[in-house]
Amino acid sequence: MYKNLCISFSLLAAVLVMFQACKKEAAILAIDQNYGYTVPQGNHTYDKTIVDFYNKYGTYMLYKFSDKDTYWTPTGWKNSTLSTTLANFWSTGYLATQADTSSADYITRQLVVLNKLWFGFYSDRFLKQFLPVKVMLCNTVDSVYSKASFSPTLTYARVDTYVGAWYNYDNLCVSYGNSSVANMVQRDSIAFAKKVNLIFMQSIITRNMSAPTTDFTALTNYGVTYTTTATAYAAGIIAPYSGVTSQLDWAQYMQAMVTCTEATLNRSQANTVNSYVGILNVTKDTSGKIRQRYNVVRNYFINTYGVDLQAIGNYAGR
Repeated sequence: MYKNLCISFSLLAAVLVMFQACKKEAAILAIDQNYGYTVPQGNHTYDKTIVDFYNKYGTYMLYKFSDKDTYWTPTGWKNSTLSTTLANFWSTGYLATQADTSSADYITRQLVVLNKLWFGFYSDRFLKQFLPVKVMLCNTVDSVYSKASFSPTLTYARVDTYVGAWYNYDNLCVSYGNSSVANMVQRDSIAFAKKVNLIFMQSIITRNMSAPTTDFTALTNYGVTYTTTATAYAAGIIAPYSGVTSQLDWAQYMQAMVTCTEATLNRSQANTVNSYVGILNVTKDTSGKIRQRYNVVRNYFINTYGVDLQAIGNYAGR
């Protein structure tokens, strides 16, 4: 897997260099489909890569986008907004800014990072099936909320937390479209890989694009009311037991694989603690059902899409 990642990383880098060398390249054909988005959005060297990506996977990578493009959903807008009645109060949501286009090098490098730490982990079949309509190439992606202070009177302060990636309805926002992309160290790469692949899994589940298989659900009785984390683990359930469904549980197994190493999943932890740590260890997996169900999920994606989700966690979960 890592060898393939290195190869794909090198190929994309080589292609980008080739584009930069072509000073008299013909204009890129604009693609405008029913969604109302058009690529290319400019005439930079990286626009050809973006068009090729659309032609291959049907997903728009946009570095120019409106608030509606990224924040709107059928159930409301998801961006953080300033209250008109409470001073300095910001609603809980997220804020994404467009990639910095002042230097062509920023988005060029951002695309290489995305290929190495996100797209490169998956097969073409997987990406064609599960990528969202839009990937927003952002400068920053922040989670925003208001923190209350009660001394001496009630006041609010906006809190911004850098998150690196965010999924919303039909789009996934990703950061590093700025000068910091040239200074990424291994710690940054691991953190970004963990975040973007987790968000990708969450987007797949939220869009109801991956359902639990019959052999997965057959191993656990969801008609029983579980009252403790320990009894849920014994039944093979790793999702929070209150209101658990097979769909929620399937999602948790997917997320556990892409965010944790196998060593973490096998490390002993008390069965009263609800976390992915130790779910494959006998301390939590007292009946062996968690490992059985883990293998069902892992093998399903390997056999159906040629993708080992655990290989992602072995890199991102370090």
